[in-house]
Amino acid sequence: MHISRYLLLLTIPVLLQSCWKYRNGGDYIDSQKKEWGYKPVYGTETEAKNILYSPVAEPVINGGNIYAYHDFIFQMETGRGIHVIDNSNSAAATRIGFITVKGCSQISVKDGKIYTNSYDDLVVLGFSSVDKVEVISRLQGVFTEYRYDSPLAQPPGNGYYECPVYDRFVTGWVRDSVYQNCYKN
Repeated sequence: MHISRYLLLLTIPVLLQSCWKYRNGGDYIDSQKKEWGYKPVYGTETEAKNILYSPVAEPVINGGNIYAYHDFIFQMETGRGIHVIDNSNSAAATRIGFITVKGCSQISVKDGKIYTNSYDDLVVLGFSSVDKVEVISRLQGVFTEYRYDSPLAQPPGNGYYECPVYDRFVTGWVRDSVYQNCYKN
């Protein structure tokens, strides 16, 4: 009789623990409470995969690999695109533009062409001059792991965020009041 009481007393806390939610740091997460965090911005596949050149330099936030080609340097901006840098005077290289390629994670440059990904597509970009960036080729579905889990699938900073819906294309993040349902360290 005493054993069954002790067993019952040990079972109750275990059952109640399933009702509590903790994030990695051990703090309690209340999915009904709002916090300041990140909310995903969604776009259609056409909007998400649209590639544009802008002659306006963008700030480097999450810079990636760098390629030099003739008088230019191309620097990856993970998830957002490619910085175009004029290196004709290597003592004073200047950012001169930005190629928006959402969902990108790598670049390579060879024979006057930029190879990169746009979410799950392999894209080949040509540039006869800096202001004439064009899509030469697009092979769809090459990188299946990036279809919905691209570098943009995670918020840019740590803290609470609204869990994205992974059957849609995340094209960016905005700061907003969000429920405590996802947390990034």
